[in-house]
Amino acid sequence: MKLMVAIPTLDYVHFNFTRCLIGLTQRLERMGVEYEICFLGGTLVYLGRDRLASEAVNKGFTHVLWLDADMVFDPDVFERLLAHHKPFVTGLYASRHAPYLATVFESLAPECKTFETVPKEGLFEIEACGFGIVLMESKVILDVYKHCELMFQPFDAHGEDIMFCKRARETGYTLYCDPTVRAGHIGHVTVWPNVKEIENDNA
Repeated sequence: MKLMVAIPTLDYVHFNFTRCLIGLTQRLERMGVEYEICFLGGTLVYLGRDRLASEAVNKGFTHVLWLDADMVFDPDVFERLLAHHKPFVTGLYASRHAPYLATVFESLAPECKTFETVPKEGLFEIEACGFGIVLMESKVILDVYKHCELMFQPFDAHGEDIMFCKRARETGYTLYCDPTVRAGHIGHVTVWPNVKEIENDNA
């Protein structure tokens, strides 16, 4: 086994993500897993994902763990996803903007429809997902590349991660989610003061 931890990012990464990444690498080292951390910066995320995916195949990685740089996760995330022995499996996390819906989808047509409820445990099949925390075998990349060389090319209002999932399913893969592997999505909220004001009687 040879693992690439693939992290596309715009520029900076959150310190909480870095803390989680350190925990992951310490766990991988104790397990004796051969791995490499691969950051790739750039404004066009889909091109970054394409480059990381191609590098994973060219360098002989057997698995790719995709992580977004605004996630927090447990250090055992890799082994828990790997234990399912599936070519493609994701954990569960929510969007970082209200209404904070799960980023796993049960259908894409006529528009992306997220799951309103998910099982408490056990794998369940999905149509697509965000790539905040996904483990895939490199053979998925090879097969999707044969189907579409621009593997993560966005199309028809669907983002790059959704389109990769769609292409993977078109090549015959079934995609799964483990709802017990949960991750946090780091967001930004503007907080306004909420204090009682005293009226000025002299006004």
